[in-house]
Amino acid sequence: MKTGRKTQPNRIAICGSMTFLSNMEILAHKLSMLGYQPNTPVPEEENLDWDELPTAKAIALKKQFLSGYFETIRESDIVLIANFKKHGVDGYIGANTLMEAACGYALHKPVYLLFAPGSQNCRLEALAIASGVLEGDLAGLPPLDAIV
Repeated sequence: MKTGRKTQPNRIAICGSMTFLSNMEILAHKLSMLGYQPNTPVPEEENLDWDELPTAKAIALKKQFLSGYFETIRESDIVLIANFKKHGVDGYIGANTLMEAACGYALHKPVYLLFAPGSQNCRLEALAIASGVLEGDLAGLPPLDAIV
């Protein structure tokens, strides 16, 4: 008989600029300690120089990375946007991260922003699809037993 309860930890897809990969890994460790099952982007993308790749290869690789992480988001229970300061913008959210947040939203996943987005073109859109802004405090995530 099914009880509707999960048999595995609650899965969190951590999304953000590849510049923040080390910060995302630290977040993943903290979330693991809290009982969550976090996922971070693949590190292979971090060191790519997209401008040096032939356009066709860059498009194919970007599509591969996006598709792979969209599947991670699909299999997750929560999407956490790790939006640290970048380019002088507090709570920076780039195009790729906004796409990942929108993917989670379209799949009816709660999307949490680690920090409030600063002054940037996608600020309103990011806030519109966010389930909440954590202001850097992971305790603002839903309790493990609240996610079904």
